[in-house]
Parts: sequence; structure tokens; C-alpha cells
Amino acid sequence: MRVARVRVRVMAVRDTFCDLARYYDHIMDHVDYDRWFTVTTALAELLPRDFIHLDAACGTGTLLKRLRRTGWRTIGVDLSPAMLRAGLSMRRPPPGMAPPAAAADLRALPFQSRIDYVTCLFDSVNFLLDIDDVRRMFAEVHGILKDTGLFYFDIVTERMVTQHFDNQEWTEQDGRFSTTWRSSYDRRTRVTETEVRVGTGDGGVFLERIYEVDEIEAAVADAGLELLGAYDAQTWHAPKKRTTRIDFVAARDPSRPLRKRFGAVRSQLRGRLA
Repeated sequence: MRVARVRVRVMAVRDTFCDLARYYDHIMDHVDYDRWFTVTTALAELLPRDFIHLDAACGTGTLLKRLRRTGWRTIGVDLSPAMLRAGLSMRRPPPGMAPPAAAADLRALPFQSRIDYVTCLFDSVNFLLDIDDVRRMFAEVHGILKDTGLFYFDIVTERMVTQHFDNQEWTEQDGRFSTTWRSSYDRRTRVTETEVRVGTGDGGVFLERIYEVDEIEAAVADAGLELLGAYDAQTWHAPKKRTTRIDFVAARDPSRPLRKRFGAVRSQLRGRLA
């Protein structure tokens, strides 16, 4: 099934996941992908039936493959070729179940066709270390969205970093291997640095920047998108001081009926996530 015409554009950066990609799904086995699936599919009720979906920064394609199994026309892009290979090639999913994916930068999305629905989850926006890069990425999303399109993304907060990562070191046992984590947080630059090492060998160092809600809201507006709401990811109520992850939903040109229907979906999600 043809879903979009793609021209690959990858900026010249090192693949920081090159050594860790083959372990990634095992390391992240505890992650609550069910919640992302719930929110992603609930928001899709606002779209036309034959919509096309893009998961930007799809990683190993865990969410993509699950959506594909429900019949979605979906495609993914990720900056890391190693992550794409690990998730979409090495596992050899059944024929027709492997969604198309390409290596591409969030700041240079490689689409000539318009997309109905873009998601960018698992704090992928935090991996952009400068607010100008966030603006550029949001402008790219605006450029590929249809007029009726939706954009769902999330970020982690400083509360998440200081509570779970800042100046901490720990080891996790997977059963097949162990991983050692070391993390630090610079409150001046709001950048967290986390080293993940498998056993005594393969690993990587990952940087994320913490953004304030008003910075993200301004970047959304600068890109020409309209924010429909920002919510505590666990409750879908307004973010609070204890919020560790925030979900954002934006649209290219939301009509009044869409806003009304979005309100109904928001109420539905609050009930389902409670």
C-alpha cells in the first residue's frame, strides 16, 4: 500500500544509538506503550477514515507495528539507521506488517505528500538541544500536515529528571544482560546527560534538554500551528508541579467542530486513563 512519497534527508550527525539499538527493545520492555497507543488512537477519531499517519522519531517502530496491525496506513522516520534496522528488519515481522520507514532528521522531514496525523513521542522533542531546532522541527510538521491535520507530541519535565535521573547510577538486570545507567543534570543549561552501558561493552551517551511549557507553546505558535491543549500525560488534566511528562496536541487549522470534538475526546481520555 502506497502511503506517501519520500525523499530521504539525513543531517550529518553521529548515530548515538549505533551500539545500543540491538538491545533497545529489551531495555525498554517496561515502558508503557499502551498509554501512547490509547492516546494516539483516541485522537485519530478526529481524522477522516482514510488518514495517513507519520510517527516522527519512531525508534525501533514499536508503536508503528502495533498501529499497522490495526489496519493503519502509517510510516515512520528516525535519525538512527541502527534503530530502524533493529526494529523493522531484524525482527522480520509477518508480510504486510512492517510499516515503511526511513532515516531522516526531525528538522528536515522528507515528505512531498501531505500527512493527516503526526506523532512524536517518548520525549523525542527533548533530544533537540536548542529551542531553534524545536521551532524548525515544528515548522517542518506544519509544512507536511494537511489543513485538517493533527500533531501529537510529548516532552519530559524537570521534575522527571530531578526525581529519577539527576546524579544517579543504577544497574538493571534484563535476564540476558545487565545495563548500567549514569545520569547527571545541569540546571543552568537544563541539559541531562545519561550514559547507558550493556555489561562492560556496548552503550551510548544521550543528551536531552528540558523545556518549559511556555517555550513549547511559543514554538508551536511560531510554526503556524494552533495548540489545542497541554496535559499531564498520566491523567490528561492540566499539568502540575509533580507532572513528569506532558502531552501536547496541535493542529494546522482547527475548525470549530474539530475543537468541539476534541473536547469530547479529551473527556474520554481522562476517563480511560484514570
